[in-house]
Formats: sequence, structure tokens, C-alpha cells
Amino acid sequence: MSAVVGGLRRAVSRVVPSVQASSALPTLVGQPTHESHPELLAPGELAPGIQASEFAARRASLAARMPLGSCALVPATAVAYMTGVIPYPYRQDADFLYLTGITQPGAVALITAGQGDMVLFVTDPDETRERWDGARCSAAAATDVFGAVAAYPMSELPRQLPRMLGSSSAVYYDAGRHASSELRALSTAELGVREGALRALRTLTHAARWRKSPGELALMARSSALAEAGLLRAMRQSGAPGVGEHHLAAGFERDCRWGGAARMAYPPVVASGADACTIHYSRNDKALAPGSALLFDGGCELHGYCSDVTRTWPVGGRFSPAQRDVYQVVHGVQQQLLEWCRPGATLRQLHEQSVRLLAEGVSDLGLLPGRSAGVIAQGAIRAFYPHSVGHWLGLDTHDVPGVAHDTPLQPGVTLTVEPGLYISDQERYGALAGIGVRIEDVVQINDSPGCSVLSRSVPTDADSIEEFIARGRGEGEPELP
Repeated sequence: MSAVVGGLRRAVSRVVPSVQASSALPTLVGQPTHESHPELLAPGELAPGIQASEFAARRASLAARMPLGSCALVPATAVAYMTGVIPYPYRQDADFLYLTGITQPGAVALITAGQGDMVLFVTDPDETRERWDGARCSAAAATDVFGAVAAYPMSELPRQLPRMLGSSSAVYYDAGRHASSELRALSTAELGVREGALRALRTLTHAARWRKSPGELALMARSSALAEAGLLRAMRQSGAPGVGEHHLAAGFERDCRWGGAARMAYPPVVASGADACTIHYSRNDKALAPGSALLFDGGCELHGYCSDVTRTWPVGGRFSPAQRDVYQVVHGVQQQLLEWCRPGATLRQLHEQSVRLLAEGVSDLGLLPGRSAGVIAQGAIRAFYPHSVGHWLGLDTHDVPGVAHDTPLQPGVTLTVEPGLYISDQERYGALAGIGVRIEDVVQINDSPGCSVLSRSVPTDADSIEEFIARGRGEGEPELP
């Protein structure tokens, strides 16, 4: 494979002109650069705070974990269509984005073991298509901006790729991902992959993505700050006459996108009343009833990095006694869990602790009379707490599922901590019926202290929530970060 790449390096120097004039870069690259967006990107950055050299280092790290003579095949996500020629908003595959910094469709990367050399296949030049959709990454940009040692037009992929893969002892490729039509059209055999040589790429990329660099952590913090601002505004607006769930959902998205987010990280949950007991409620179509509690679970995606924050608060500004009782249980559990978020602990241990503590809370609330907390924790707790205490967070909302929950936490890892209690709207639960509470924060693991809460500016204790709502309704809107 190294001989093939060496030949490609020599060939590319003859056929791909060097990109010298900065004024030409925006038409060649197909996405923001320092030259086209100096207010967004510093020289050499492919994402805010992340240099092209960091992407190269990621490829080198991946290559170092692959056996010599192997390679990784990483496609961009294909464009998906709602209907006819109307596309869904494009979102890049997280592995491809992590390794290349390319945010646009129509590309395939081949990364070789050893030094991490990258060959890119990019969209063929098409003036007619570019008139409609704008410029895409050219072969020149592939080498000069994104660091490929060679670049080919996508039309060459069926001829060139089998030649490159045929000599590889192992090919790391997640077949079945949403790749380009050119790649999907070729079977594994047609790609030239030797029998038995295919390996799962995610076993390598997920482990690498799990720990974040300083630049990534800064983007995670900024993404969380946008979600915080949206939630703070929603808290203040929820008691206004005529406000419904959809108003708060729309305002949250507006705040996040105004601050630079590309999209929501997932459909927001704006659930008032008993609908807060539906974990992924997303209709968001009811008017807010005075006296009800509201569960708002929202996050955004900023330059690829996701936030995921949940708060529960009283629509009228004051918790009822029953709402406060349930809320205090969940809040107390979350505060204890945050103290245990430190290097060496595991997400599985955090979940087991959450089950034990919430079972004690269910027992104290009298929801299952005659049953001890220990008995409740053995199974009955799932009726009130059916989900995990959290998940990894990063380039995907449920980031790197390939990393097991019993992996010891390390500095640079980001995760959510989100205990909850959901009491179904049944008469037997009395005043507690129909109350759903979840409190979720974005947590960064540190060397010392054990963790930082990236979403800490939105209050979580009941008294502070009531004070914020009461004070905020006389002070106007919170400022966006």
C-alpha cells in the first residue's frame, strides 16, 4: 500500500495545481475557511479552535492502531431526500468529520496504516451542478486544505479503489453506512477486499473519539452554553399567557441557531403535565396549563459537537408540594452522582448507584407501599426509571456506542448525567400521579477536580429555579452567549 501511496504522491504533484490565491479558496473548498470566513476560523483551522494539523494527528493515531499493510475506508454521508429533489439538511458522518474535517457530501477517504496518509475521492467538477448547489471540495482543496497525499474525482473510484484495496491485509470499513452511491454500488468483492479482510472501523474510531482534545472540549462547552441560553429563556417565557410547548421549542431552536448552531442535536422534548412521563415525547403541541410542571430536554449541534441538557420546572413559577417532593428526590440523586464523576469510575457504576438511590426515593415517596428500597431496585424501579443514567456525548448525541459502559472514565471524556422519575397518571399514585422529572447535565471528566458541569448556569435546585423565574419575569430576556 505504501508503494501505491508513493506513486499517488508523485502523480498528484503533476496533475493537481497548488492552491495559492486565497481569493480562489472559497470556490475550491466548498466550506468555510479562514480566507472566506475570517470571523469564524483562524489561519489553518478547519473548525473553530481545531487546526488542520489536529485532523492529521487523528489520522496518524488511527493509522498507528492498524496493522501494517492495512487501511481504513471512510465515506462521507450521502445526501438524503425528503421527496423528489428536496434534500434533508445535510449532516456529515461523525467518523468522516472527525478524521478529515470535511463537512460536505460527495467524498470518500482512504487512510493507510503507518503514517496515516490519506487519499481522497471527491465530487467530479460539474459547472451545472455547482450553479444549483454551490462549489464542492476540488482535488486541489483535497490536498492543499485537507491534507490528502492524492485526490481523484469520484468517477475514478470504481477503477482506482479496488487497486488500492486489493493489496491490503485488512480493510477497516463499516459497510452499510450511508456512503456515496458510487461506493454503495460496489460489493465488497468488487471493491477488491480480500476474503476475510474486512474489519469494523468503529472499533478504532469510537475509542479515539471518546476522549476529547482541548479544542473539542471548548466546542462542547460552547454548544452547552447555547442550550443553556435557550433553556433560561424558556423558563422565563413558560408562564406567559397563551404560551404553548411549540412556542418554547421554536424559541429554543431560534436561540441555538442564532448563536451559530447548525441544527438541533435531536428533536427537543417539551413535555408539560403527564406527558413528561413519556421519555421521548416530541409532539410539543399542547398549551401550558397553570400549575403543571414542564420537562424540557434540548440540545444543539455546534460545528459538529452536541449538547444535551434537561430541566424540569413549574409553569406557574412555584412547585406544588407533590411536584417538589419528586423533584427533590431526583435533584438529590443527581448531585450525588456528580460527586462520583471522576477518573476511574464507570458509567455502569453511576447507573447502578442511580438505581439504588432512586429506589430509596420511590420507597420514601410511598409509591410502592410494603416494598423495601432493595426490593424496588431489583426490578420494580423500571416502572419509574426506565432509562440509563447517561451516555457518552460528542460528535453524536449518543456518541461512540462502541465504548462499553464499564470502561473507566478518563480525563477528556464527556457524558450526560440524567437521573429521572416518571410516575404514570394513575389514580393509585394520588397527588404524585402524572409527575415526570428529569435533570440532565453535560459533564466533562477532569484530572482534578473530578468533573466540570458544562451546563451549570441553568439552576437545578428547586428554590433557585423558583427565584430565577420570579426574578426573570421582571428583568427581560437573558443574553445569548
